Amino acid sequence: MRMGTTLLRWLGSRPVLPAACLLSALALGGLGCGGPRRAAAPPSPPSGAGFPVVLTDAQGERVQVPGAPRRIVSLAPTVTEILFAIGVGDRVVAAADPADYPPGAARLPRLGGWFTPSAEKTLAAEPDLVIGSRGNPPEFLASLRKAGRTVFTVDPRTLDDILAAIRDIGRATGAGEAADAVVGRAQARLRAVADRIADVPQSKRPQAFMVIGVSPVWTAGSGTFQDDAIRAAGGRNVASSLKGFRPFSTESLLAADPDFLLVSTMDGDPEQMKRDVLSDPALKRLPAAREGRFVVLEANHIMRPGPRIVEAVEAMARAFYPDRFRPATSPSRGAVNPQARRVR
Repeated sequence: MRMGTTLLRWLGSRPVLPAACLLSALALGGLGCGGPRRAAAPPSPPSGAGFPVVLTDAQGERVQVPGAPRRIVSLAPTVTEILFAIGVGDRVVAAADPADYPPGAARLPRLGGWFTPSAEKTLAAEPDLVIGSRGNPPEFLASLRKAGRTVFTVDPRTLDDILAAIRDIGRATGAGEAADAVVGRAQARLRAVADRIADVPQSKRPQAFMVIGVSPVWTAGSGTFQDDAIRAAGGRNVASSLKGFRPFSTESLLAADPDFLLVSTMDGDPEQMKRDVLSDPALKRLPAAREGRFVVLEANHIMRPGPRIVEAVEAMARAFYPDRFRPATSPSRGAVNPQARRVR
């Protein structure tokens, strides 16, 4: 079945698709034997002012960070992005796969997939702070704590959660001001989108459906940051009545008749998901599919709960309201046939 299993490479918090997809993700994340190569000693962090820091993490654990960490391990791709975004990438000494953004993350020793990280490799990196997510096995995180490592987890499920995770990671690493700046810039960009569409009544906003998998169709419902992003871009999520990531019947989708189909890039191929939709006998009957009303989003932007989710919001807004936004210049293309936009 064409479930788009490689999308799990971009998810930054937890497994959300069926077991068959999860197995594929595990295979993608696996590494060979042996510990990570020892990275050069990272630069000294800022002074210990503001430490110790006490935070409650996504597992409900009370975590005390005694001092500004010098050796940080990232156990999830979204965590890696956040660490680099707030300026502490030079203190990251190892990361779980995939660690594909920013380019500087390519230098990091790998610990295994973020669903299957190696405790041996993690401990060999000698971290004074490990930051993970609920996608990491609980028993693995517990083993790190038992070994005396400071472990902090995040699990951003909404846009607000993403911004809160950035702030929390900033506090845990002694980069609170830089994290606040990243959040402030993201909030300003989201406000700019909201201001341009503020006068559009909810009933006139376009209906959008996010295609995560085909045969069967899977989508993102309420309680997900993808749903939040659709609404922030001025759209209405056809699947908002569902909770979380769920299958969606083709009959219901045909009846809903969305204005736009949201698809993401697959392994760098912006057309793969479109081809999958158009090769499905039922889905190709959708007027949005027949008329080319696809919005193509970078998978790392829309499927990973990190700072670049804002780029996905902007890309959707440009596609939904081309007269109100300049043409796309960012990697999140928001590509759509400009002659095919439908107004209900």
